[in-house]
Amino acid sequence: MKACILSLALLCLPIIVGCGSDKATTEKEAPKQEVKVVWEEFEIQALGNTMTDMTYDVKNITVQEGSMVRIILINKGTDPAMIHNLLVVNYGKREEIALKSVDAGLEKEFIADDENIIAASPLAYPGQSVTFEFKAPAKGNYEFFCSYPGHYKIMRGYFFVK
Repeated sequence: MKACILSLALLCLPIIVGCGSDKATTEKEAPKQEVKVVWEEFEIQALGNTMTDMTYDVKNITVQEGSMVRIILINKGTDPAMIHNLLVVNYGKREEIALKSVDAGLEKEFIADDENIIAASPLAYPGQSVTFEFKAPAKGNYEFFCSYPGHYKIMRGYFFVK
């Protein structure tokens, strides 16, 4: 009797296993839609060779929510002290992040570990260009600035997401 039950169980096992739900074979897959990535590219020049004349040539950037943003930072300075980067941060957090970034130091390229930083470029030394990319955040107003020590009050602008 035990042998009969065991044989019956072994015969039924493939049937039981085959009865499970398999979405891939029972439901039609929705047609895959190609997602078009929208890129918005900006070239920003860091100008000047002294603390009083250093500036970005762009004061405002406007992008669409969810777009991919590419910023090319071109350091036009020639003085070895004119080292720059560009951070995009939540509005009203520029000064706080700038002070934290000084503590982060050169080894972290003066970029603090802070949740209010949306994106940050590496340092661009005089005559260099750096490129960085990120996804535009939610609609709203943001700021951008240079976090190299002493630069944040002068080298800054606004980043608007529509």
